[in-house]
Amino acid sequence: MVKVMAPATSANLGPGFDFLGLALDLYDTVTFTPATDWHVTAEGYGAAELTGRADLLVCQALKRVFLEVGQPLNGGIVHLDNRIPEAGGLGTSAAAIVGGLAAANHYLGDPLTKDELLALAAELEGHPDNVAPAIFGGLVGVVQEAVTNKNTPYVSMEIPFPAELQVVIAVPELRVVTAQARQLLPQQVSLEQAVFNLARTGLLVGACYAQRFDLFRTAMEDALHQNQRAVLIPGFHQVIETAYEQGAVGAALSGSGPTIMAFVPAANHQAVGEGMVSVFAQQGIKAQWLSVAVNQGGFRFL
Repeated sequence: MVKVMAPATSANLGPGFDFLGLALDLYDTVTFTPATDWHVTAEGYGAAELTGRADLLVCQALKRVFLEVGQPLNGGIVHLDNRIPEAGGLGTSAAAIVGGLAAANHYLGDPLTKDELLALAAELEGHPDNVAPAIFGGLVGVVQEAVTNKNTPYVSMEIPFPAELQVVIAVPELRVVTAQARQLLPQQVSLEQAVFNLARTGLLVGACYAQRFDLFRTAMEDALHQNQRAVLIPGFHQVIETAYEQGAVGAALSGSGPTIMAFVPAANHQAVGEGMVSVFAQQGIKAQWLSVAVNQGGFRFL
């Protein structure tokens, strides 16, 4: 039996669309033992919908590792303990994929490196910005190489996230499906928009290295995806503004939403969280807030 915790992740962080991702100290747990058929049970978020299904991402990930090393997998006894809110922009699909890949790889004696797991995870997820931090931990920038190595087509690097900051997340009771949110985005953007985001992504990375908290607000502005997705999240712009008013140094949509995340000094956690939730309440939407640390090291075994 293998038991692995896979972290929640927040992607994009404003301008870093499909490039930046941050691992959070909030986890879904996968327990796996090979078997002759599939037996899937679940608790926590989505338990009723997940129990008994063999077509889940986590099962696909388990099978993908066995296939990669040339061994058949006919089934497994799988238990899921899900503590990451579903369809919230917190990387639940990435956690399922990475949890399954890591569990299968560990059961087989860890034949695949983390870079090889990243390639398989991005293949299953369709983009690498959530799966990379779930594998490596921390704040990660990840790109696909123009000339790819078949086994490791992605390159990534960890960016030092300031230890003085916590992440406050406001999770409204809305459901935003990533595929639906991506359909709102244009297929082409202007040169001005591209330059806007490229410049701010560079500024955000530099601000993290230099711990220039005064730069975060400008560095986390976006011209490519947040305004388009805001139509799915009543009060989005007011929530962001309230986070800043209450002491956040940076704030952005988490992934495709609807969760909104903020980078906050320790003294301001409660004010920021309660302020963000109050704006959603004004829109008639229930929400909860959490203050979480940044995960270091990615997935872990129990």
